[in-house]
Amino acid sequence: MQRLWIIALITFIILAHIAMWTSDMPRDLALKLTLINATGWGVILGGVWLVGRWAAAHARRDAE
Repeated sequence: MQRLWIIALITFIILAHIAMWTSDMPRDLALKLTLINATGWGVILGGVWLVGRWAAAHARRDAE
């Protein structure tokens, strides 16, 4: 179920970027905002992924 939420979140992020690029916003501004937004989401989702791996490693260690 958790994977479904991540896929939905990534889909909405991509759709938001597409909507921004198809608007009448200047292309240089759209590029800057896309890079800032993608970097921010990359940091957030990367942190979530790393914490999940850390928690799984500790759960395996505790199970042994």
